[in-house]
Amino acid sequence: MRFKRLEHHSVTSEYIYDLPEQHIIETFGSLKRFEEIISHKNDGSFGNEVTGEPITEEEDTLFWEFFDGYDYDREDDWWTDRKGGYEVTYEIPDKKN
Repeated sequence: MRFKRLEHHSVTSEYIYDLPEQHIIETFGSLKRFEEIISHKNDGSFGNEVTGEPITEEEDTLFWEFFDGYDYDREDDWWTDRKGGYEVTYEIPDKKN
């Protein structure tokens, strides 16, 4: 008999960019403004302080488009796999004759 064990995990994915400072300055005006935009994207979550003026619609669009031309390194932390706390379900697939 075949059956499936399904584990339902949560994962935190970290995308690491190495961006040229000159391109940041040309796009956002300064490194400081780019850091302020990032602070607003965090919205004060996880103890991060929000700094600077709120993000404009134009800056928000630029922010998302800015990363398109750059590659990144990705690291996944399957933290429920390390710490437990994930759901497990079982299924019996339809029998094939």
